[in-house]
Order: sequence, then C-alpha cells, then structure tokens
Amino acid sequence: MSITIRDCLNLPSFSFGNVVAGKNGLDKIVSSVSVMEFFSLSDFDVFTPNELIISAFYAIKDDVEKQCEALKELADTGAIALVLFYVGAVIPEIDEKVINLADKLELPLIELRSENYSIKYSDIITDVMTAIIQDQNASQDFIDTTKKRLEQLPFEVRTMENLLNIISNHYKCNLLLTGASQLYFQSQYRPTYISGDSDFFYEQFHNAPTGYWEKTLMVQDKTVHIYKMDFSYASNIRMTMYASCHNTVLDESILHNMCTCTLFFSTLWGYSLDLSSPETLLSLIFKTETGAANRYLNAAGIPFSRIANLIIVSPGSGDIQELKAHLLAFFYDYKKYFLEDIIDNQIAILSAFDLTNSMDAALFEELWRFTDKFDPKATFFMNEGSKDIAALKRTYMDFRKSLPALYKIFQNRRNWDTHDIMLSQEIIALAETENKRTKYLSNLAEILKQDSDDLLTTLGVYMIDCDSKLNLTAQTLFLHRNTVTYRLNKVRQLTNTNFTLMPAAYDFYMALALWRYQKMDG
Repeated sequence: MSITIRDCLNLPSFSFGNVVAGKNGLDKIVSSVSVMEFFSLSDFDVFTPNELIISAFYAIKDDVEKQCEALKELADTGAIALVLFYVGAVIPEIDEKVINLADKLELPLIELRSENYSIKYSDIITDVMTAIIQDQNASQDFIDTTKKRLEQLPFEVRTMENLLNIISNHYKCNLLLTGASQLYFQSQYRPTYISGDSDFFYEQFHNAPTGYWEKTLMVQDKTVHIYKMDFSYASNIRMTMYASCHNTVLDESILHNMCTCTLFFSTLWGYSLDLSSPETLLSLIFKTETGAANRYLNAAGIPFSRIANLIIVSPGSGDIQELKAHLLAFFYDYKKYFLEDIIDNQIAILSAFDLTNSMDAALFEELWRFTDKFDPKATFFMNEGSKDIAALKRTYMDFRKSLPALYKIFQNRRNWDTHDIMLSQEIIALAETENKRTKYLSNLAEILKQDSDDLLTTLGVYMIDCDSKLNLTAQTLFLHRNTVTYRLNKVRQLTNTNFTLMPAAYDFYMALALWRYQKMDG
C-alpha cells in the first residue's frame, strides 16, 4: 500500500477541502509534506519527489502569472499536489489560468476557503505524515511501493540520484552506489555525521569479504551504523551499495531491497550500471548528476571537446537496432570518434562536429539522409555543441520536454536543431499564457482561418517545413505551383502584409507554429 492524494482527501483535516483542478493526478503517491510561502523561482534546483505542498500564495497573492510560474516550478521539482489555504482572504479567488494550468499539469489543487480558519497548516501536516508512517509500518512491500513511485516520475527526472533519494528518505540513511571502477552515485540524508566520499567506505570495508557487512562507529560523539552489500548487475558486473545512518538500524533484508530496487530501475529504463563501459557515460550524463559524469571523463582521459555534440535519433516505426547499426557504420567509415547508447528508446550519440569542415559536414549529411530514408516517422536532432556536461544534460532534457511540441509544430520535417527546441519552448509558453503577444499571434491565424484552413496549412508548410521554397511547398502538398502562389498571394491580400519580410516574417512564423500546436493539442 501507499498513501495517495485521493487517500489524503479522506483525512479529517481535508474534510473542508475542495479539489478544484488536477483530478487526474489524485492517484499519485505522497511521501512528504512541505510548507512554502516565499517563492524564489530561480532557486528551484532540488528535486523532491512525491511532495505535497501547503501554501496560501501570500507572497504572490496579487500576481497570477507568478502563481502559474510557481505551479510549473513545483511540478518540475517533484511536487504532486498543492493545498491552497485561506482562499477568499489571502487571494480572493483562484484564477481560471491557475486552475487550467493545474489541470494540464495533472497537479491536484485543493482549496481551503477562508471561513475554515479552524484548519491550520499543522493539521494537514500531522494527518498526512501520520498516515504515511502508519502505512510504512503496516506495509512490508517496499519494493512494490518504490516501483509505483518510480513509474510516476517524469522521464526527465528518472535518475539514479532520485531513486537513491527515494530509498534514502524512506529508510533515513545516506547511500552510496559504486562499481569496481570507483565511480559512484550517492544520496545524502540530513543530518549526516560522516563523509559521503567513497574512500571512507572503501577504508572501512576493504578487508570485508563479498556479501553483507555492518559496523558501528562513534563519530562526533554520535553512534553511526555503516553497511555494505555486494550484488551482481548483468550477471558478471559487481556493484556495491553502502549505507550509513544515525538513529535508525538497517538489516540485511533492507539492504537487499535497496539493491533489488536499483536493479529494477536500471532494467526498466535501460539505465546502464556498467561503470567500466564507455557507453555508460551517456547514462551518467543524462540520468544522474554531473559530478559522476565528470569523474568518468577524468578517469577515462576523455576531453569533453570530443563529445560536445549530441545527436538523438528516433527510428520511428523501424527497428532501432538496425538503424543504430547503419548510423554507427558511417562513424566507422569516417573514422570519427563517438560514444553511443540507447536512452529512452532513442539512439543517443556523442561526438564532435565542425560543420565548416567538409568531412564533418559530409558525415552529418549522410547521417541525416539515411535517417530520413529509413522511416517516414524517424527523427534526427543535433545540437550546436555544448560547453560542458551540465549544458549537454540541459540540452537533452530540453529536447525530451519539447518533443511533443516538436511533433506538432514541424509536421512535415523531422530534422531538428537547437533553434527548433527554443522555438517550441516559446510556443509552449505562449500557449500557457494570455497576454498581448499571444492574442496578436492568435488574431493573425484567425484572419486566415476565416477564409479556410487551406491558407493556414499552405502558409505553414511554406514557412515552417519548406524554408519558404515555393517548389518544395508544392511538392510537399501535392499541389501545382500556381495553386500555392495563388494561396500565398491571398494571404498577402487578407493581411495587407508582406509576410516574407522581417519583422512580419517572424510574427507569421510564430503565429503558424502556435496555431499548429494549439490545433494538435485540442
């Protein structure tokens, strides 16, 4: 069993609450409760999974846009519901924009009206945490509960650190996971009284045989328990889980559960734990904190400049292994250094490209052209190059977050770059707000839509998919060139604008992208 938002609604302190939005998220599991009143949105850099947030939005009570920003940031950093106190007193009413966004995020928004002053923050905290603790004491199936929580995590935060954080928070301990290469992942549970560095554990257990071992130490006048358990990954790779705690005591079965959850995670999402394999670097970059990846680069002697470009290829409806074999053959033919792995059901390749170099440009062209011919739904992305591991990870996460919008906006083009990601992020932001810019762009589309969708469709293919090339547009739409010319001239007449010239060209491009995104979204 696990306590969900839906279960919380049956608690006494929630009896006056009303779910006003996000009902599709009521089955998310709750593991902790936090109070947040002063929002500094730039400081949201810690992911705390499965957290219930309590607030009155006091610091942003007069700013609906900041309330929406807060909702998005909370969802991005692990919050699964928001209990909004004293509605009617602090904020007069919950704005429709906030409600719509909570629905879109599937973030339950639970309203407590101002007339219920008898309900305090502490009532919610006490009821929820009591239910969580009682559930944990009653349930012996930690592995199944952890699986459910992992399945609810968005893909971009399915990292080894967050898995270890879930385990660490449950058992109130520090964890360190390592392999023979001495690269490691870790999670720190506060307060801690010992070093989280791997050297400390190696020193304590260097003479211990394979298996489960424990020690008790005195550190800063505190009794600290430390543990070690070895387990096998992929039959022949030895991994070790270290744990330390102060007020709690672990046993062999608990360490076994930790290792089992780790293996489940790596299998479910194709996350490699083989820290001696070069391909593992991609998992380290995209699925963990940057420190582990940097440690690997240093240990392997790989300059970051050799892997600064990220290529992500999707096979569409084709076989991913077949596509990977063909793409890698091009790298071998060109004697180009690369690292590759299949991450999130897509082929990820790290290399270094300088497109002003004729050989690099030729390789890029062959990679893209083969992908295009391989399957009509196959996609190809390459960034312009990253300055460090953190920037490379951000690019990957931005791409994954933008992927649904990319498909909607670029309906006839599957070759994307960093500019396309930035555009899709702008469009998503525009679609989620109602300001002068959004209304202006929507009005442009409405003017053309009053005639027929043919004008919007033709102009969209012309500007977005075909780089304003007339013949290519006609070919893509299976129309005669004269028909396309007639429709484009009609757009000029209806809008009294030459949409081929800046800045009008930019406005029309954005209007068409927004129209496509909202049309497909609807």
